[in-house]
Amino acid sequence: MPSAFPSALLGSGRPLTLRGAGHSCDGQTVTDGELLVTYAPNMAAAQIRELGDSLVEVPAGISWYVLERYLNRHGRAVPVLTDYLHASVGGTLSVGGIGINSARYGMQVDHVERIQLIDGTGTSRWCSRTKHSELFRFALGGLGTVGLIERAVLRTVPYYRDTHVHRRYHATPSELVEHTEWIAQRDDVDIYCASMRRGKLFSTTGWRGHGPRRCGEENCAVVPDLPFESHPDTARPVAPSAGHARLWTDYMVPAGRLAPMLAAAETLWHRAPLNDVLTMLYILIVRRPPDSTSFAFIPVGSAPISIGLGVYTSVHRDLTATAATRRVFRDLLERCCELGGRPYLYGINDLDRALAEQLYGNDLDQLAQLRAAHRLENVNAHLPLVGAALDTDICHVGARPRA
Repeated sequence: MPSAFPSALLGSGRPLTLRGAGHSCDGQTVTDGELLVTYAPNMAAAQIRELGDSLVEVPAGISWYVLERYLNRHGRAVPVLTDYLHASVGGTLSVGGIGINSARYGMQVDHVERIQLIDGTGTSRWCSRTKHSELFRFALGGLGTVGLIERAVLRTVPYYRDTHVHRRYHATPSELVEHTEWIAQRDDVDIYCASMRRGKLFSTTGWRGHGPRRCGEENCAVVPDLPFESHPDTARPVAPSAGHARLWTDYMVPAGRLAPMLAAAETLWHRAPLNDVLTMLYILIVRRPPDSTSFAFIPVGSAPISIGLGVYTSVHRDLTATAATRRVFRDLLERCCELGGRPYLYGINDLDRALAEQLYGNDLDQLAQLRAAHRLENVNAHLPLVGAALDTDICHVGARPRA
C-alpha cells in the first residue's frame, strides 16, 4: 500500500469508518454503506525503528504480538499488554488499552510519547503532550474521532522472562472485593486480575523478575513469557456461539468503590431471564503514572487508582434478549457514574447527550470543534460518541477489546 494512500483517502471527503484489527464486540466496527479503512496487524517487525532512550517508533497497523516479540529479543518489553495480542497498536491506542500489567503501569496510552495523526484534510502531523496537544489528548482513547493514527512512538521497559504468579481462590464476592482493594493500595505488585465465572471466584497476582519467589508455595508458579500463554503465532478471537451475540462492557470506578459496583452487577444479573447470559465478571486494577495526561475519553478519571469491572455476556440474537441486556448495561452505566466512574468505550454502552455531558463535560463540545476544524465530519460519523458531541439521536457506543 503506498504511504500516501491513507492521507489521500481521508482527504477525499468520502464517508469513512476507521478500525484496527476488527476485534470488537457485536460488530461495532462494521459499517453499512461506508468505506472501511482498516489496519493490517501482520506487518513485519522490520518496520519498527529504535530511537534510543527506550523509545521505539512503530506503524500503527502492527500487532502487539509482533511488537512484543521483537522487543523481547532486544531486552525490552511493552509496559502494558491487553489480553489479546493480535489487535493492532493503533486500534488499541484508540480505545485506551488496559491489561493485567495496569496494576503497575496504568494504560497503554500512558506510555505513548507521540503519534502521527492524519486528519480529514489528508494532513499528517506529529502530536504529543507539547505539540498539537489537544489532538494528542483526544486521539488516544478517542475511537478514531479526530483522525487516523498512522505511527506511534512508545516508551518501553526492561524485559523479564519470568513472572511469579500466585492464584488465590475466594469463598465470597465480599472476600474477593476486600482482597482486590487491598492489592490496589500496594505499590509492589506487577500484575493483577480477578474473575467470577460459573460460581468460581479467584484472583491472580504476579511479580516480574528472576529473584526468589514472591509468594507462598501454595498455588504459586514461575511462568516464562506470561503474555504469550495461549497465544500462537497467528490467532483469531474465539467466535461467539452460533445464534449468539457477544455483548461485553467494562466499568471503571475509583479504588474503594468496587463493592457497590459489584453489588449492582450481581443484583441485576441474577434477575431472570438474564441470569443465563452472563459468562464472566472480570476485575482489573489501573494505577496510572503521576504525570499521566488527562485524555478526554479514557475510562479512568482523576483518581490515581481505579478498579475495572468487566461484564461479559453471550446473548441470543433476538430483539427481546439483546434489548433486555442493553437495559441492564444502561443501569450499570448509571450506577458507575454515580460512583464517580466511567465506561470503557470499547464495550457496549448506551450513551445519550445528557449522560455524555455528565461523563465528559466540555470535552464533548471540544470534540465537535476539533472535528469541524480538521474536516472530519465524514470520518467515524456513525459513532454514538460523535452523536453525543453533536447532540444527534445515536443511542449506543462501542469500539476494545480490552484491547
